[in-house]
Order: sequence, then structure tokens, then C-alpha cells
Amino acid sequence: MEEAKEKFPQKRDRLGHWIASLYVLEGKHQEALAELQDVIEHGLWWNPEILSADPDLSTLKPYAEFKTILLECQRMYETEKESAHALYTTLGNQEAETVLFPLHWKGSNIEEFSKQWADPGITNHYFMGFPQSSQLFSYQCYSWDDPTIAINDVRTTYQSFSQQHHLAEKVPIITGASQGGNIAAQMSLRADVEEFHYFIAIVPAFDLALLKETLTKQLDPFVKGFIMTGDQDPFYETVLEAVQLFEAYQIPCQLIVKEGMGHVFPADFPVVLEEAVQYVTEQDTKKD
Repeated sequence: MEEAKEKFPQKRDRLGHWIASLYVLEGKHQEALAELQDVIEHGLWWNPEILSADPDLSTLKPYAEFKTILLECQRMYETEKESAHALYTTLGNQEAETVLFPLHWKGSNIEEFSKQWADPGITNHYFMGFPQSSQLFSYQCYSWDDPTIAINDVRTTYQSFSQQHHLAEKVPIITGASQGGNIAAQMSLRADVEEFHYFIAIVPAFDLALLKETLTKQLDPFVKGFIMTGDQDPFYETVLEAVQLFEAYQIPCQLIVKEGMGHVFPADFPVVLEEAVQYVTEQDTKKD
């Protein structure tokens, strides 16, 4: 991890957090505090809740230095939060008929997240727009915590993306991982969100209460979904409950479960993604 700090300076916050946790496990509290302070001095920071809620760092709470670090993080967080705004970037084949709009997971950004879609098996076949939430979570990390703000961010960035690249005649599919997968599904289910009918959710972290609320309102009659997850994913049981809800409301949704997979992208993601795209768009052929 020390070597990684030099190789990936933009990851000093995560690496420093891990190193500090290791120092605490060794009982080296001053070294842990120095590690956290070093991150601050390099201009990086954390959402203070990340540090204060971490049980590995709980023994640092009595130290004045730790309290000072939390105050500095809070100051930097509030400063950055004021200027945070939704934006998007693009990737892939602009001539492709199918357009994907993937929503990053919580604690990520479009630069990191788009790399997971950069396989030629994906970029050659699809044109993609990657929206970044306006909701700052931590240093260069964003979330979709507030669903109302999230939906507004996604709709605003997609409209700009669609207009700039003349996508009116393309087939759009909203996709997302973890928390982004939850928002993607919610938006596709809603009849008042006209931009998207199809969703692909990757290891989604469904909000069941919000999902039930959405299902009791006017549903998009054309909604169709595809879920890929693993039986070792912490949200696996929630996904099964969500699928039961979809079945109860007669919403077409295919589920693929990868044995032994946790909260990650499938190893054969380009292949599974192609299967997902074919499934959700299949009804277009039937309607014609």
C-alpha cells in the first residue's frame, strides 16, 4: 500500500484509511493519526462519517488529533459540496443503435466507473453516456442517496446527452451498479419518466420500501428489466425479494445469479451484458 500511494496518488485517501486501520490493529495509534494527517496534507479528505463510523478507528476517537482531522474533513467536504454538480461523459460507438446510460455505484465517479465498461466487446457495440451524480459523498466520490435529486440529475444529463448526439431514433437502456442499479430500475418503472423503458441492474442495492411505493403508482406499461448478481452479494436476498415483487406486478424481468460472486461485476460481463440487452429489447421486435 505504501508503494501504491506513489503509483496512485489520487487514491491516497483510501490507501491512507486502510494503512491507518492496520496501524490501529497493531496498537500504533500515533502512526495511524500521522497517516490520516498525511492524507489531509496532500489535499485529499474523507466524508467525516466514513472515519467516525469505522469500528477499526474507534480507539482513535479520544485523541485531539483525530477530532481535528474530522473537523478539517468536514470543512473540506462542505466546501466541495457547494460546487458539486451533475455531469456526464461518453464512451463507445456513436453509430451503434443501442444506447446505454450506466449509473455509477455509491462512492464512485464516472472516470472510475466507465473503465469497467471499456472492454472492446462493449465499446464496439454500444454508445454510452455516463452520468455523475451531483450528490458528493466523499473525495471524488458521489452517491444517489436522495432519489429525487438522483432522478433529476439522470434526466437532465440524459437530455443533454441525447440532444448533443441526436439519439432520438436510438434505443436507450438505463443501467447501473449497486445503488445506481436501484435508481435505474426505479426510473424505468415510473410512467412519468418517459426517457427509459428498459433497465439492466448489476448487483443492485434495491431500496425495497421505495420500490414498493413505485410499484403502487402508475407503472410504465413497456418496462422490462434484467438483473445480474451473485449469491455472495450482501444484497442478494433483497434482490430475490425485488424479483418476487416484479413477478407479482407482472413485470418482465430476468435474473442471472453467478455462483460465488460478491458485490462485483461478473467476470464475463461483456457476454452477460449482450444477453441482457437482447432480453430487454426483444419485445420491440414482437411489437413490430
